[in-house]
Amino acid sequence: MDQFGSPSRRLVMKLSISVQLTDDLTGLPVKGSNARVWIDGQKPPIVKPDGRYIFVDVPEGEYTVNAEGGLYCRIGIRCTVTADKAENVTLRMLPNKQYPMPSDSVLVEGKAAPGAALRIFPDDRSTAYKLLSGAEKGSRVVGIYHGEGINIEGKLLKIIAPDNSGEYIRIAAAEDGDRSEYRLDGELVSDYPKIGTVIVPVSECTADGNGGFMLMLRTGTGSGSSMTCEVIDGDKVITKKLDIGGSNYIKADFSE
Repeated sequence: MDQFGSPSRRLVMKLSISVQLTDDLTGLPVKGSNARVWIDGQKPPIVKPDGRYIFVDVPEGEYTVNAEGGLYCRIGIRCTVTADKAENVTLRMLPNKQYPMPSDSVLVEGKAAPGAALRIFPDDRSTAYKLLSGAEKGSRVVGIYHGEGINIEGKLLKIIAPDNSGEYIRIAAAEDGDRSEYRLDGELVSDYPKIGTVIVPVSECTADGNGGFMLMLRTGTGSGSSMTCEVIDGDKVITKKLDIGGSNYIKADFSE
């Protein structure tokens, strides 16, 4: 009983989604960037001292968590809210033009169809990630070997089979403390054997309403690096090669 003779009441809120913002270039947590995090139609999140954004009392269902602001472009990731488990998601924040450009980076800027998705990944597979075991169609959990100290939570990847077929996958969160088993934000559409399958990190962005885009890439592979760019506009896919070379700026036109 409280001092007024009535039962004291405590507001109880249910944790639904915990969001960590991560710098896509460095893999480090983003803090103090004036970023805004939101889910359309839901209450704003609670910002914790450690920088995480907490959504409470979100009804069960599929949602997209969005973030933008500060030195970063807008980005979103799908997640599922269930009654029995809180969802932990990582959003990889993409640098904008105000971001201090690292010396081992290259800026790709140009034109594409308005709203088209651009995805760039390295052609060199010698440093690609590997499957720890075969991955089956319909699976939402994949074992990935990527070396120590690499944070791939929230990262878009491309899984490529021995016959060069493949698909894009996004890491929703680590499933274990060793960061070897990862939950995806969707199901695999094909089977992938352990032997011969590779997984490459993907840099991504979306062209604006005028078709303009910019994407900062961390090269780290030296002069002469070659990358593949896929521009996805609805059912249309344009594929081109980018020769990074020794330049730190590339102008590209995918609007044709």
